[in-house]
Amino acid sequence: MGTQLRPLLDAIEINHGPRIELGRYFLQLAEEARKLGISLHMGRGSDRLNEVNKRNQDTWKPLSPVYDPDVSGINEETAIYVEGQYDGDPVVTLILRRYDWPQSTLREEWESGRFAYRDPATQMQSDERWIAETPMAAEISGRVVFVGGLWSHPAFRRKRLPVLTIALMRSISLAVWGPDFSIGMIETGPMTRALLPLYGYPPMQPGMKIVGGWRTFESNLIWETPEMMTNHILNNLTGTNQPDQRNRTDEGIRRARAPR
Repeated sequence: MGTQLRPLLDAIEINHGPRIELGRYFLQLAEEARKLGISLHMGRGSDRLNEVNKRNQDTWKPLSPVYDPDVSGINEETAIYVEGQYDGDPVVTLILRRYDWPQSTLREEWESGRFAYRDPATQMQSDERWIAETPMAAEISGRVVFVGGLWSHPAFRRKRLPVLTIALMRSISLAVWGPDFSIGMIETGPMTRALLPLYGYPPMQPGMKIVGGWRTFESNLIWETPEMMTNHILNNLTGTNQPDQRNRTDEGIRRARAPR
């Protein structure tokens, strides 16, 4: 079954973090998207992400095996997909994948191949290596949310969408899963310096590499703790809610069941 999308404000679950402020923040982000003509939708799993990626190969590289349910452990319980639509068509995407590593670390999971593959011994190519030289990779453990799958249609790439999508990643990660760490990868290269301000200058270290297999590249690891995410949200929350927004907070943002 493919990803079932619902309007973001109907689908979002606030399980963690400052509930009132997060509710206001989701309204704020939905309004910012609306001003661009974009409606935000959310679903579980990675099927829709892969579908949109395949339809837009002219402007988007093939996705990592991290998002492939045929080889990865990704499923509806561990992935949240967000799509921005313009006139019903996808123009922006992002995905959050949850990992639970109570007895392991990012370095162990990355270098073993388990970060991407359900069974690395049979699914990795013979010359494929995942290398984690980043010092912080040995410290990241527990509940970890990996954020990625970022794409926007060329017609929307100068409309501050990166700021909006990064704010969505941060707030959804905190609200739904309350992770010990939220992490992302910025590919090493000339765009690193330009992208870092859009992420709000999180801590960053180089040294996450993939050689062979899906694609050879090197990236910088960025990470945030719940405290960092909360501070970003509170610092970027604007104004006092209008009366209609207070009503929508009650009606449109559902408190969740027990965290999953």
